[in-house]
Amino acid sequence: MDRRRFLKTVAGGVFFGLGGGVFVPFADALGIRRFSFAHLTDLHIDVRGKSTWQHREKSVPLFIEALRQIGRLPRLDFILFGGDQIHPGPNDAESLSVFMGWVSQLSVPFRILLGDTEVSPIPGVSRLDRDSYLSAWKGRGLGPKRSSWAFDPVPGVRFIGLDSTVDGRAYGEVDATRLSWLDSELHASRNRRLVIIATHQILHPTTDIDLGPEWSMFMVRNHSDVRRVIERYPNVRLVISGHHHASAVRRSGNVTYVSDPAIVSYPCAFRTYTVTPEGIAIKNIGLGDRALITRARDLLLSDPYARIFDPADPAKALSYSIGLMEEDRETVIGI
Repeated sequence: MDRRRFLKTVAGGVFFGLGGGVFVPFADALGIRRFSFAHLTDLHIDVRGKSTWQHREKSVPLFIEALRQIGRLPRLDFILFGGDQIHPGPNDAESLSVFMGWVSQLSVPFRILLGDTEVSPIPGVSRLDRDSYLSAWKGRGLGPKRSSWAFDPVPGVRFIGLDSTVDGRAYGEVDATRLSWLDSELHASRNRRLVIIATHQILHPTTDIDLGPEWSMFMVRNHSDVRRVIERYPNVRLVISGHHHASAVRRSGNVTYVSDPAIVSYPCAFRTYTVTPEGIAIKNIGLGDRALITRARDLLLSDPYARIFDPADPAKALSYSIGLMEEDRETVIGI
């Protein structure tokens, strides 16, 4: 097979039209040992929470259903929890306890990124803050005073978790210290065959609205600076983010920027990533509880979020969340 010319679509049936996947071939993949992982992001676990466009009233059943789906998959090498695991508020400590109780039963390793909800406690209401989560998730990449991390899932591959959060803010920003750390980590990994980076907030706009005031909260404010650093290193081929609760795949130079859907809001899905000698296969996995997902769909459709996306036709926000364009779900990405 000529890997520079043959483009392959990865098939797979997933609920609410999330079937298919994205295939990212690249020349240096040939010497990489196969491995796979799942990215579960934006759980917003909120015991006794109330639903908005996020179905937080059912955040715990949605989380449990996602873990059930993980259990039905071929064995993964690890799981990445991509931020906003716990929703801030009076129930955050109890919600964290629920999260820890369930993940303690996982039979595969997992890593964790902070999201904006973990660094934005509600004054006088929340019981937990950034330091609380860094302590609770010690050993999962995080630790006291350490919110970014890197590890080797297999020889020749570096996986970097970059903290893009700003205390008390929904938007992201990678300050000078973290940007310098990233540059140093990428320089040290310049001879690796592949580097993958994960952030919570997105580094590449999924739609023009992300660059305007309405949805700038979903982006890393200095995304151009961060991308300039990343794109200096040709072995960085994939950047994964959450936070926007939407499926999108965008390409800039050699780098594919992927925005992944949320568990707590429509379409209630996550992605798996499989690195093979042919490249990287990205697959959407929807949850199986039709009633929960139908309710999440209705909540999104009735929220101002949908009207911001398209005031004339808010229903288009549903397609955007699933993957507005075909290539966000099934398109083959060439070299």
